[in-house]
Amino acid sequence: MAVRFPRRAGRVAGGCLLALLLMPVVAPASGAAEGVRLDQIQVIGSHNSYHAGLAPQVAALLAWRDPKAAQGLDYAHADLPAQFDRGIRQIELDVYADSAGGRFAHPKSARWLAEAGLPPADTGDGAVMRRPGFKVMHIPDIDQRATCQPLLACLGQIRAWSRAHPGHLPLFVLLEIEQGSRPPLTEPEHFTARSFDALDGEIRSVFAPGELLTPDQVRGEATSLRDAVAARGWPGVDAARGKMVFLLDQRSNRELYLKDHPGLRGRVAFTNAPPDAEDAAFTELNDGPPEAIAALVRRHMLVRTRADADTREGRSGDPARRDAALASGAQLVSTDYPDFEPARWTGYRVGFGTGLAARCNPVTAPASCRDAAIEPRAADALRLRRLVLVVRHGLRSPLADQVPSRALVDHAWPVWTGTPGDLTPEGAAQMRLLGAWERTLLAGNDVPGFAADGCPAPDALRLRANSSRRTVASAEAFAMGLAPGCPVAVRHEPIGVPDPMFAPVEADAGQVDLRALLPRLREEAAAAGLLAGPPHEGLAVLRRLMGCPGRGALCVDDGAPAVLDVDASGRHLTLSGSLLPASSAAEAIMLGSLSGRPAATVAWGAVRDEDFAGLSGLHAAMLHVITGLPALAPVLSQKLRPAIAAGLTRADGPAVAVWLGHDSTIVPLLAQLGLHVHAPGYAADDVPVGSALGFALLTDARGGHPVVRVLFQSRTPGRQGAGDERDPPDMAYLAVPGCGGGAVCPLATFTRLLGVSSP
Repeated sequence: MAVRFPRRAGRVAGGCLLALLLMPVVAPASGAAEGVRLDQIQVIGSHNSYHAGLAPQVAALLAWRDPKAAQGLDYAHADLPAQFDRGIRQIELDVYADSAGGRFAHPKSARWLAEAGLPPADTGDGAVMRRPGFKVMHIPDIDQRATCQPLLACLGQIRAWSRAHPGHLPLFVLLEIEQGSRPPLTEPEHFTARSFDALDGEIRSVFAPGELLTPDQVRGEATSLRDAVAARGWPGVDAARGKMVFLLDQRSNRELYLKDHPGLRGRVAFTNAPPDAEDAAFTELNDGPPEAIAALVRRHMLVRTRADADTREGRSGDPARRDAALASGAQLVSTDYPDFEPARWTGYRVGFGTGLAARCNPVTAPASCRDAAIEPRAADALRLRRLVLVVRHGLRSPLADQVPSRALVDHAWPVWTGTPGDLTPEGAAQMRLLGAWERTLLAGNDVPGFAADGCPAPDALRLRANSSRRTVASAEAFAMGLAPGCPVAVRHEPIGVPDPMFAPVEADAGQVDLRALLPRLREEAAAAGLLAGPPHEGLAVLRRLMGCPGRGALCVDDGAPAVLDVDASGRHLTLSGSLLPASSAAEAIMLGSLSGRPAATVAWGAVRDEDFAGLSGLHAAMLHVITGLPALAPVLSQKLRPAIAAGLTRADGPAVAVWLGHDSTIVPLLAQLGLHVHAPGYAADDVPVGSALGFALLTDARGGHPVVRVLFQSRTPGRQGAGDERDPPDMAYLAVPGCGGGAVCPLATFTRLLGVSSP
């Protein structure tokens, strides 16, 4: 049985990302979607699909000069093949004419950065930009970075993926022709009828006639596209498999594209046409309203709409526009945040919840339509065989040393009941929920020894916790969710006794001389800018929440530089300056807010959702210094890395191994593998409470070709303890450097990158 995942009843969005453990589809059986037309399905599209994101220096400059514009451009996508692998079936490419070449080879942003005293930025391949040909970018001078360049290269990527995946649903390619002037930016070359002829010619130079679905094919013998679509609808899904459908975005280009091609005769692309025009087969209603979209869909028109825009929904998390777009029946629903690329602020995302690339249209699909028949999962999809999870404990109360002194904060600090640092009731609920979700995942994928009901088979599960009270309690709560009512042993050292698996230096200081390593660690921390003081954004948020201005050091310091050292025992790094106390105070505030405590008992101001990114940035910076420096990460993970490799390779090992520790358990592993995480709602490279780093072993049906997929599970601040076992955590798949850039890594390669000999 292929990897499969549960569908959440009554929901149409925010899908289960673990379904993407599936390999791409292969050619489906003939007639798999018999009787279903292209206008009777729905797919997810990506907006500005080529967008690689602003160069950091340009982003900083734009944030200073035009913060609103900077916010609207703060998104990026994986490359086109990776998007297709993950189920995207509609992409958008912004196309600029550059018939002479060189028009965009020297972005004006270089001069603006120099004038602002900022270093130069990578804004695209200058050699490519100097050659004639259509270019792909968002905004000249500012936002030129693309994952493929020029247009011919993008088309080549589309063709290569298509030919490697015969029988796929049509790929809808929306072309936005850019020619508007935006002084003082470089003025684009204006399109002419000849420009459009050249564009069609470039497309035809890449794709064979049988690989394109063109207006002539849809029109057939009818007098117009409008009449053909009204009478017959679009072609059937099965007849269109493996083809490309090109669409023009702006309606303003329509008349020029139609010149000398009445009714789009001989053209490659479909125009964004008024619904009653002769060339009407496709149109856009990016802002709805849903009722108007549904009316056009019932007329068999192909409609594109947008689920979000300008990062607004990504920042607010408001799903109203998304849900309305999906329910409207628009066949192409475009987003900046497909399921596999959730918004980092809120976890907002757009998908179907099935792991499939398409679904039956909610407005017009025939009763016989079945989601799984539109683009079935591959019969030879990879199977989930084993899962190794490294989990940070659940929500806890602040540690005793996270209560700042009056010298730092000249206010009374909020008082918590109970033992400092212990797992809270909310944290226990959080861990039970995570365990319940893993049970649903394992049972749904027929992992040996796990079923939806009943206890795991003997030796199918191994659970080990670090020796603190909160990690042991977290492991016990996790086990209650994973195997309710079952006798699951949680292995751990006696409470308070250092466990070499989780804390090798603390357990045996003689193994590593931290003092000898200190000069290198200081050099690495300084090079990363981590000793200059706390991140300014996080410090500003912290000061507001602490009621600054005041006389406390955290209110008046501009961020004292830190000094990295080793304590007298030789077992711990120490950090002077303001980063450590700022990080501790920020984490205490976050913990209080996550626990649902009233704002008055957490901080002196309300903690807003957007505050978490700033506060957790302080925590992430501290984590990097203390546990994630390149020279330190192999030392702190020296025992756990071989254990993870054994969990993936040993024939007599359990199907599921869970290591329950701290953020300091996960960060060294990430650093060792060169990985970065960005949990939605938190700062980059922070590791929230209750998050998990996973290593999934996948093989084919015969158990051969073992590969590893690395994943990171977390929940946004507002979803820490919410939902049920069918409600998946937010998921990110991490491409491991050294694995060729693919979504999976050969097992032997992965164990080598872990620093462990191949099995």
